[in-house]
Amino acid sequence: MLRVRVRVERVDGSRSVELVAIANSGFSGSVPELAVPARVARELALREVAEPEPASKLTGDGRVASMVRYPCSVKVYVLGGDRVEGGVVSDVLTLPAVGHVLLNDKLLGRLGIVIVDAGEGLWCFRDEMGRRIRRGV
Repeated sequence: MLRVRVRVERVDGSRSVELVAIANSGFSGSVPELAVPARVARELALREVAEPEPASKLTGDGRVASMVRYPCSVKVYVLGGDRVEGGVVSDVLTLPAVGHVLLNDKLLGRLGIVIVDAGEGLWCFRDEMGRRIRRGV
């Protein structure tokens, strides 16, 4: 499983947290989305920057999960050790059962993350393909 370190910052820049997130290419969407435990949304006080709205997603096992969406509420940065990429505006989803932070496919693409070997946790930035391999955290 690929885990990367990210900084999640409110769009107004007033609060941020550093987290370890799972690069989940099976978490699809039409816009960049970050799934977080509800405690992270509370810590960032997302209700102050975006009106929460009900949402639902089809899960990997075929069930429909109910959640809360905070549209365009954060900027996400990937912390690659020697470089930081991002500032990608993203929706935040909070699911009652989610204990991890998940990056969806659109967010991975906008951050320039290429999964080289998911099982071994190997990745690179798009502009490093064929020249460098990074190890997840």
